[in-house]
Amino acid sequence: MSIVDIAEDIEPINGISELLDILHKEGPVSSEILEKISYYKKFHRDEFQEHEEKIITSLGLFYKLPEPNNLYSFLLSGIGKQHKEEFGEYLTPVQASVRRAVNENKVVSISAPTSAGKSYSIRDFIAENDGDAVVIVPSRALIAEYVNTMKQKFNGDKNVMISSFVDDIFKSRNLRRIFILTPERARDLFSSNLKLNIKVFFFDEAQVSEEIERGVIFDVLVRRVKQHFDKAKLIFAHPFVENPDAQLKKHNFSEAEGYSRSYTHGSVGKIFIYQHKNKKYYHFSPFIERGHQIKKCVEHEQKFSDFAFDGTHSVLVYVSKASIYNGKFIEPFRKYIDNYEDIDSVEAEEIINTIEHLLGADNDEHKSELVALLRKGIVIHHGSVPLEVRFLVEDLIRKRYAKICFATSTLAQGVNMPFDIVWLDNMRILGDSDQSRSLSFKNLIGRAGRLSNKPKFDFGYVFTKSPQLLSQRVNEKFLLNEQSIIDNPETIDDPDTSEFLNSIKEGSFDDDKQAPLSKIERLSESEILKYCEAILSVIYNGDSIKDNLYGAKNEGKRESLKQYFRFIYEASINRVLYDGEIAVFRQAMSIFLQVIQGRSFREIVGIRYSYISKKDEGRQGYAAFSQPAAKLPKSTLTQTYSIFDKDTLAKNVSYDAVVFDTYDYLDQVISFSLTESFITSFKIYKDQTSDLRSDKMIELLRFGTNNTVHTLLIRYGFPPEDIAEISKYILFINEDTITFKPEISDAPKYIQEMVDWYLPG
Repeated sequence: MSIVDIAEDIEPINGISELLDILHKEGPVSSEILEKISYYKKFHRDEFQEHEEKIITSLGLFYKLPEPNNLYSFLLSGIGKQHKEEFGEYLTPVQASVRRAVNENKVVSISAPTSAGKSYSIRDFIAENDGDAVVIVPSRALIAEYVNTMKQKFNGDKNVMISSFVDDIFKSRNLRRIFILTPERARDLFSSNLKLNIKVFFFDEAQVSEEIERGVIFDVLVRRVKQHFDKAKLIFAHPFVENPDAQLKKHNFSEAEGYSRSYTHGSVGKIFIYQHKNKKYYHFSPFIERGHQIKKCVEHEQKFSDFAFDGTHSVLVYVSKASIYNGKFIEPFRKYIDNYEDIDSVEAEEIINTIEHLLGADNDEHKSELVALLRKGIVIHHGSVPLEVRFLVEDLIRKRYAKICFATSTLAQGVNMPFDIVWLDNMRILGDSDQSRSLSFKNLIGRAGRLSNKPKFDFGYVFTKSPQLLSQRVNEKFLLNEQSIIDNPETIDDPDTSEFLNSIKEGSFDDDKQAPLSKIERLSESEILKYCEAILSVIYNGDSIKDNLYGAKNEGKRESLKQYFRFIYEASINRVLYDGEIAVFRQAMSIFLQVIQGRSFREIVGIRYSYISKKDEGRQGYAAFSQPAAKLPKSTLTQTYSIFDKDTLAKNVSYDAVVFDTYDYLDQVISFSLTESFITSFKIYKDQTSDLRSDKMIELLRFGTNNTVHTLLIRYGFPPEDIAEISKYILFINEDTITFKPEISDAPKYIQEMVDWYLPG
C-alpha cells in the first residue's frame, strides 16, 4: 500500500480497516504503519474520522478517550482502566510494560522511540517509591528539564528535595533526596561523608556510553555504581537502539536479575516532504526502496514552504551553528518572517524582556538579532545560548508563541519540545560514527508531530532537500557495543582520559580529590605548591577580591594569575599547551577573574563586545582578535584564529556571537574543562600546608563567590542569577536550615514561588 495507492483509494474505508486490523494484532510496531495512517487522515479526512476513535484506542492512547463512543473502543479501554487502577494513570501499552519491568527487575535496559513516554513511566516509578534516587542525563539542559518535571510530579512535597548536584544540605528536614546529574557531576556520589540511601539509578539517554570521551566517564560511573550501591535498582533508557541488552552484557549483570527490550511502537505519525530539482514539492516514503522517485510520490497540493511558514504552524528549522554565528541562517526565510506581526501578549512580552535584560541587549549599543526575532515569534536554540535564556525560549515554544525555532543538534538530545513541522535546512549531523549520526537524526525528526490530549490521531511533517540521505539515515540501525569502551582502551587517544581510566582499573583514583594518584603526585611538586601559594597571596591580600584585581593598576597581578593558573593546568594534563590552547586559556582566565570580581554575565559580554568591536576607537577598522571558546585540553588546537573573519568590520561585529562565545567560555572551558583541576590542586595544597585560604579558593572556584550566604543559597538549589535578590530576605542560613524574614510575603511573586518549598508547613 503505497502513498499513491492511498491517495487514489476509491474505497478508503477498506484500507483504513486493514490498518486497524494490523494495529489490533501487532500494535503500532513501525513508523511505516503510522505513516500510512497519517496519509489516510490527510487524503480521506471524512472517512478517517469515522474510524479515528478506534485507531486512537488501538494505539493504546487511552487517556485521549476516557469515555469511548463505540463498542470496540469501550472493550479495549478496559486495558487502559486496568493500567489506571494498577499505576494511577492511563498508560500506553509500552508505558505499562516499562512500569512492570522496572517494578519486577533489578536491572532494566529498554529502548523506545522519541516521545514514546518511556522516561515518563520511569519518573512515575521513582516518584511512587521511597529512598533516595539518582537520574543521570547527558547534558545540563536536560538536568533543568528533569528538575522541573520532577518538581511538578511531587507538587510541592516538602519531604522531597530535588537537586542538580550532590550535597548534604537542609539537614533539619528528614528529606528524601533525588539527584539529577550529568555523569561528570555524579562522581561526588562516592564521597565517604555522605549518608545516602540510594535505591534507584536511572540512566536516561544511555547511548552516551558509545561516545569515545564521555563513554569512558559514563561506563566508569556504571561500574562504580554497581560496586558501591550493589542493592540499588539500575535502569537504562535509550531511543532507537536495537540491542539494549548490550548494557547488561558490557557490565556483566546476570541475566537472571535483568530485563531488556527494544520497543518500536510509536504514537505520532510523520509525513515526509521533499523538493525535487524541478522545484515541485512531493510526499515521499523513506520506508520503501527509492521512495523518492516521482512515480512513487504524490505532489504536495501547494508550495510546501508557503504551507509551513504561513504563521499557523510551529516549525523547527535545523540549521548549522556556523550559519547562526554568521547570520546566514535567516536569509532563505526572510520573506516569510518579514510578514509576521509582532507577538501581542503581555505574558510573552515579559519573557522576552527578561531575556533582553539577561543578555544585556537592553543597552542601546547592543543590538541583538535573537531578541529582535523573538518579538516576531522566531526563536534561536542551540548549546551556546545561555542556559537560563534557553529555558525562557523553551517556555515561549511550549506556550505556542513560537512560529519558527532555528535550532542545532541540542534539540536532538532529548529536550522534550515537539513541533508541527521539522524543516531540515541542513543534513550535517555531528557524531562519532554513521550510526551515531543516524541516531541523532532520528531523535531530531522525532520532534515532528505534537502528541496532544485531544481525541484525534496526531501527525507532523518532515521536510528535506535530500530524500535519499534522509531515507538512509531513517533506516540505519543503531547497535550498542557489547564490550565497554573501558575494556577496549586502545581506542582512547586522549592521555588525560587514559590516565583516569588506568587509575580506576588500578584502584588508584582518589575520590576526595577527584583525581588519579599519578596526577596528585605531579600537583604535589614544590613548584606547583608555590604557584598555589602565589595565587592565594594575590587574591586574598587583605582587601576585597575586586580591590585586589580591578583596574589598570592591577593589570600585572591579573597577568601573574593567568601564568600561575596555566602552570598548574599544564602540570595537571602533563604537557605544555599549544598556541591555540593558550589563547583559549588566557581568555577563559580573563573571564574567570571578572566573575570573581562580582561581574554579571551581561557585564562581561558588554566588556568583550566593546573590545572586539573597538568601541573606544569609534568602531573604526576591523574587529579585534578574539580566540573562540573550545574545550581543553585539545591537542589539535595548535594555531590561533579569531571568532570573526579578518575582514569583519568592527561596526559589523555580532553582539549575539559574543554572547554565545562568552557563554561557551563559562560553560565549556571554565566550568567543564578547568575548574576541577584547580580544585584538586588547592585540596592538595591544603593537605601539604594547612593553609585555610585553600578552602576559600575552592569555594570561589566552585561557586564564583566567597559570600557565605550566597554559596549556601546556591547549595540549597537557588539559581545563581537570583541569589543577590533572595539574600535580602534571609534571616538565618546554615547547612542545617534556612529561615526567611517576615518581609518575604511582600517579595516579588517569582521570588515567593521560588522560596515556597523552603518555608515551614
